[in-house]
Amino acid sequence: MFIFPTVPRFVQSLGVAFVLGLGTLGCQPAVEQVGQNGQVEDAPVADAMDITVSIPPQQYFLEKIGGDLVRVSVLVPGNNDPHTYEPKPQQLAALSEAEAYVLIGLGFEQPWLEKLKAANANMKLIDSAQGITPLEMEEHDHSHGEKKGHDDHSRDDHDHGSESEKEKAMGAVMVADPHIWLSPTLVKQQATTIAKGLTELDPDNQEQYEANLAAFLAELEQLNQELGQILQPLPQRKFIVFHPSWAYFARDYNLVQIPIEVEGQEPSAQELKQLIDTAKENNLTMVFGETQFSTKSSEAIAAEIGAGVELLDPLAADWSSNLKAVAQKIANANSAQP
Repeated sequence: MFIFPTVPRFVQSLGVAFVLGLGTLGCQPAVEQVGQNGQVEDAPVADAMDITVSIPPQQYFLEKIGGDLVRVSVLVPGNNDPHTYEPKPQQLAALSEAEAYVLIGLGFEQPWLEKLKAANANMKLIDSAQGITPLEMEEHDHSHGEKKGHDDHSRDDHDHGSESEKEKAMGAVMVADPHIWLSPTLVKQQATTIAKGLTELDPDNQEQYEANLAAFLAELEQLNQELGQILQPLPQRKFIVFHPSWAYFARDYNLVQIPIEVEGQEPSAQELKQLIDTAKENNLTMVFGETQFSTKSSEAIAAEIGAGVELLDPLAADWSSNLKAVAQKIANANSAQP
């Protein structure tokens, strides 16, 4: 889900954060957890394993598979940009006590991963992207993009069959698209990997993990069918998004995402004109922004084509309901084509 640019400021501050965090381990208060409905809930049973994940959708997966046998901490809150987020000292302290860290493959995990392992040699790393063949994206040095701290991402490679002179000049590097959690099909693979990792940590409860996994896989298949039913009959398969998070989702359901963001930056005048022309040619009536980003470019394009703007959230904690909502928004936007 994966190589993203590193965050030097974060790396530089990591050692200090660990010192501050480790010093508080002996006097941590009871941990409150936020459930999928956004309400504060009691923590699971006292002997539950402490598992840390990178983003909120992973918490959904872990709780489906681990149930009360796991206590899940999310490193990056859903309203933050994972690429620039800096964990707080108390989060790093909790990480030093975690029995496992479930990787999504996001590049922001890489700069400090070795330090985490050094501080907690017994922490198991579960790479949920194992066995998944990723789509490719282009990574560049971005410093001028319209973003809320975003450092990378490009137009989806369906628009770029070959490397342009601009890409060469900017030093384009093909990297793995990290957004594997937005594909129910790929989540099946992630769930299987997670269940295996939990079983290795806690073999006494293997039957429970396997039973939970089987139930979750059935839920995923049902979700896959529901999304297909929503999206299959659409006469228009294209949709415009600001940030190219939805390539795996689009592939699953025979859609084409047209991202506004170009190599991590807001589009040039020529690229903006191409986007507007494409939208008009395809009678697109909706431009999709994302909750973690500015809507400036989305609104500019929408104004030019007489379209509306709606927000999608790739990091929503209630993962299943969110994907249904996303599918319905795309269907509503594309079902009334001439």
